[in-house]
Amino acid sequence: MEKEGSAVTRFIYEVLEGVPASTLVLGGVLSLILIYALFYTLNKSSGEISKGKIARFQQFLQDLKWRIDRLKLRHPDIFSEEEALIAALRKESDAPMHHADWDKAYALERTLIEHFTEVDAQEIEYDYSRNLEQARSMDLPEFAVYEQAKTETDPLKKKLALSKLVADMQWARAEAYAKRKVAVAFVSRTGFLMLICGVTAAVFLTFYPPFTRPSRFSGLDFAVISGAFGASFFMLARSQNALQKSTYSEIRRSLDWPLLLIRLAFGSAAAAALYFFFETNLLSGQLTPTLKDISYTDLVVVTKDEAGKVLDVTTVEGAVNESKASPKVPNRNLALLFFWSFLAGFSERLVPSLLRGKDEEVAPVTANG
Repeated sequence: MEKEGSAVTRFIYEVLEGVPASTLVLGGVLSLILIYALFYTLNKSSGEISKGKIARFQQFLQDLKWRIDRLKLRHPDIFSEEEALIAALRKESDAPMHHADWDKAYALERTLIEHFTEVDAQEIEYDYSRNLEQARSMDLPEFAVYEQAKTETDPLKKKLALSKLVADMQWARAEAYAKRKVAVAFVSRTGFLMLICGVTAAVFLTFYPPFTRPSRFSGLDFAVISGAFGASFFMLARSQNALQKSTYSEIRRSLDWPLLLIRLAFGSAAAAALYFFFETNLLSGQLTPTLKDISYTDLVVVTKDEAGKVLDVTTVEGAVNESKASPKVPNRNLALLFFWSFLAGFSERLVPSLLRGKDEEVAPVTANG
């Protein structure tokens, strides 16, 4: 622990060494301003979204109140409970701690339909047409059935169709809302996994370079982390299209931590398998890394004259005497190792397809032997 602590301390000192105190103070002040601005923006955006949701809920309550007033023209004495419920829901939504009880509001909407009688044929027809247009815009799966029922002339049968139409629309809205919530959770979890993999890879590259640990396979741990990083990136990248096409139950199942971790483990295992393929004749070529040559390359400074002729080539460490550690970049083999490991985690089919292809090549040779 002391060695690790001293390594971290030494790394921090090397980063901060040579930076003027005024620059550090200015950087700290700007960082605080940036954090405050970010917090203020996020908090304000959240408040605006909350206000928009409450405004939509209150508009829905106003619509229910308007429908009750229309029904009271023919049934003046049977809506006292409904009006009291609307007043209570509005009071809750106007409170400092905004609350929109959509379940009660939807139940109230269905209750109003139950109050329709044969004398309300015109009102039933109006509500049916209005809800049918909303169902059209929502692309309700059963829309064709309700479109056919539009020509129904019996008020009571039309009332039953209206009740079912409203219930299906309410369910579609509730499912869409739940789907959005689950989608946000899915993106948050996959993004968190991707962040963890990226930070872990950065720590390994900074403090434990893959070629400085001779007692272990050089770069294997880096390849495994890169495979997990590719798997998490794949889950995050596919989330937008997949979540739009999937049902709520499918998204909910994919949100479970065991499934996410299994996908991550699969990416790591695929990258580990691919790592060992690189030292065989089964997988070779100009675009595959040579594991024994994994390393870093010093950044260089090239000095040219006015004609473009190279006068001097030196490392950054040689060009800047104050620097104690020359900045480095991964060499070609380390970059290729990351690329293939990331790709093995990103693509679920890469390593399995390679195995199947090599199996088809080896099987005839084994049979002949």
